[in-house]
Amino acid sequence: MAAVAGALLALAAGCAHRPDTDDPYLLVLGTAQDGGLPHAACTCPRCDAARHDPKRRRSIASIAIIVPSTGRRFLIDATPDLREQIDRLPAGGAHARGKVDRSPVDGVLLSHAHAGHYLGLAFFGFEAVHTSSLPVYATPRMAAFLKDNAPWSRLSSRGEIALREAPAGVPFELDDGVRVTPFAVPHRDEDSDTVGFKIEGRRHVVTYVPDTDTWDAWSEPARRALAESDTALVDGTFFAADELPGRDVKTIGHPLMVTTMDRFAADVRSGRLRVLFTHLNHSNHALEPGGAERRAILSRGFAVAEDGQRLPL
Repeated sequence: MAAVAGALLALAAGCAHRPDTDDPYLLVLGTAQDGGLPHAACTCPRCDAARHDPKRRRSIASIAIIVPSTGRRFLIDATPDLREQIDRLPAGGAHARGKVDRSPVDGVLLSHAHAGHYLGLAFFGFEAVHTSSLPVYATPRMAAFLKDNAPWSRLSSRGEIALREAPAGVPFELDDGVRVTPFAVPHRDEDSDTVGFKIEGRRHVVTYVPDTDTWDAWSEPARRALAESDTALVDGTFFAADELPGRDVKTIGHPLMVTTMDRFAADVRSGRLRVLFTHLNHSNHALEPGGAERRAILSRGFAVAEDGQRLPL
């Protein structure tokens, strides 16, 4: 039994894979919901464990697209944990050493305007890195939000970021061997719309959807993007409906992990699709490595994405 569990954990982590020299790949920079782990102002068992054991900590959900052939690195989302996440990127290109690197990344793709996904842009501003014309890819509505609201508007007016509109449904070549298609997903869109990303590499197609409402609300283009992928990193905010005493998780909108596993069971079982959960809320018992929820996920062929994990493209 222990051997089986060990094999499942190794498979889930994907640690055996090391990308070929020139093949692009994804680097998981964070897997926690916007509040992080430990979560701000929380003393639940998972947050307390993370405060006392660095190995239990998780950064806020983000991934990087790494292109070794050009040395370029792109972020999907700019989180409040951006400083530490930049430190985890592999060296590439002509990035500065021995001083502040004014071009620490080659672009940022934004999914939407919720706290964990764009507040890190502030670190590219005058008070910190002070970048020059850093490409920031966003939907027209998200770009308008940044242009029309301070302090984000100052990043644009000072030329620290260069907004590039990337409408949902329109693919674009990001870099050598990497093609990205944003696609609309339903979510709480108070300030901007929300997108996931289909990321096509030389060998694999990966869908990244850290935030979404229930699967039943998905549009046909979004369903098609997932159907065309062989790996998916998807919203795993909550495992079950009873995680937040006094709150109805149905009003928050995220699909439950148990619902996701039921929906994609056949695809995972057949080997057509590999599914990893990200964006886990601190209330989620799947954060406990040896817990029943984690064992249930692994037993069904799914996995929880891990900070630092690499996924080939």
